[in-house]
Amino acid sequence: MATSSLALRFFFLSVIFGEIVHGCVITISNNCNYMVTACSQTGQENIDQWDLSAGTSQAIDLGTACSWPSAVVYASVTGQCAVTGTPYAATDRNLANLAEFTIPGSGNQDFYDLSNVNAYTIPMSINAPTGCDSITCSISDISSFCQPNNVLQTQPTGALSCVNTDGTAGLGPTAGTRQFKAACPQAYSYNFDDATSTFTCPTGSDYEVVFCP
Repeated sequence: MATSSLALRFFFLSVIFGEIVHGCVITISNNCNYMVTACSQTGQENIDQWDLSAGTSQAIDLGTACSWPSAVVYASVTGQCAVTGTPYAATDRNLANLAEFTIPGSGNQDFYDLSNVNAYTIPMSINAPTGCDSITCSISDISSFCQPNNVLQTQPTGALSCVNTDGTAGLGPTAGTRQFKAACPQAYSYNFDDATSTFTCPTGSDYEVVFCP
C-alpha cells in the first residue's frame, strides 16, 4: 500500500512539474463531404497514406522530440500517394497544394506554410494554437480560376488540379503566380514567396491540417 501511495504521489508531482511530456501532434481532418486520400511525407522517407471518409481525422504523434523536418501533407488526386514498389516516391505531389512544416526550425520555433507552388486542388488550412497564425487557402471554382498560363488538369478520379506553370521556374512573380497570390494571399505562389507566406509558432505546439475548412 505504501509503495502504491508513493508511486501515485510521484505521478502527480511529475505532472505538476512537467516531467511527463506528451508529444507534439499533427491532426489531419477531412471536412469535405467526400473521401480524401491524405498523404504525408517527411523528407525522402516513405509516404504515409490514409483514406479519410468525410468528417474523419488522423493524428500523427511526433513524440517528445517534436521532430518533423521537411514534412508535407497533401491530398492525392489519383487516390494513391506513392508509386507502387517505391514507397518514398510520390505519384502526384506535383499536382497538389501542400501544407509544409519544419519542426523544429531555428530559435525554438516551428515553421509552417501553405504552398501552391506546384498546383492547387483542394481547400486547405493549418490551424495553429492561440497566439499563432492559422492560415487558409480556399478557391471555390478551380475551373473559372485556372486561366493561362496556368493549366487545368482533370484526373481519372474526377479531381481537378490547376498547375502553377511558373511556380517552380525561379522567375519570381508572374501573371500566373499572381493569380494564385490574389486568391490565397497567405500561401506560397512561387519558390521565393517567403515574406508573406512563412509562419512560426513555438516548438512543442500542436497543429491541425484541414481539408475543406
